[in-house]
Amino acid sequence: MSPEFEPWLAAWAKANGRSDSILWLHGGSGAHAEHDCADIPHAWTDPIEVKKMVKVLAERLNQIEGGLNTQIAYEQYLKEINSVDKELSQLFQQIAPDKRVFISHHANLGQFAKHFGLTVAGTIIASGSGESADPSARHFSGLLALIRKQKIHVIVTDKGQSDAFARRLTEDAGLPPPLSLSFEYLEPIGQPGDTWTSMMLTNGKRLHEALLK
Repeated sequence: MSPEFEPWLAAWAKANGRSDSILWLHGGSGAHAEHDCADIPHAWTDPIEVKKMVKVLAERLNQIEGGLNTQIAYEQYLKEINSVDKELSQLFQQIAPDKRVFISHHANLGQFAKHFGLTVAGTIIASGSGESADPSARHFSGLLALIRKQKIHVIVTDKGQSDAFARRLTEDAGLPPPLSLSFEYLEPIGQPGDTWTSMMLTNGKRLHEALLK
């Protein structure tokens, strides 16, 4: 992904003289000089950033393989990315602006929300201290007050992570159970979400349905 998000790999490559063997898709080697990639967490949830990463990959593959096939595949994938972007944008535009608000598990959907005109009002995990960080009672009270004040009705959790805190929050707020989404990884081949396009559409549509209710 990037040296900012995979520092252990960057350190290993440097220590072993293998830095030239790694292709950073987002950041590293001045790939995106116009911004600091560390400011864009989970860039793969933003079609604009994904197109940049696909371009980086296509350019490297073209250097290795050359020929027409790489360019054809690159152009076809750009069409798929644009199609996903258009479909999800149209879906979220159907929702009233004041309803496009939700609570996420941690700070992983900010870029997705920004791109599609949504708002992440708060997160279950308050800091980057780790996926398993135990939110405090004060944080719980703060989120509950935020939910009631802004009339938020969707709380998103990361599939595979504990949703105990989120469930307590929904129960106390009188909301439906947390919405479990999987923007963190691809599903096994043959299941919905087994490619980037499928992952984005599957999870995006589920979020749209929840916000629309």
